[in-house]
Amino acid sequence: MLLDSMEAIDSDRIAALVDYGADYADYLVCALLPEDAQALDDSFTRITAI
Repeated sequence: MLLDSMEAIDSDRIAALVDYGADYADYLVCALLPEDAQALDDSFTRITAI
């Protein structure tokens, strides 16, 4: 599952959506702004761009 262009949603709702999606998708990829990514649990693997 790919989630992109989520900056219109607040960080708490993004985190809830990612937690929900992680239960149903084998792979979940999210393109997030750094401040939104901070709301996610540390158990998620992160890849950052330079």
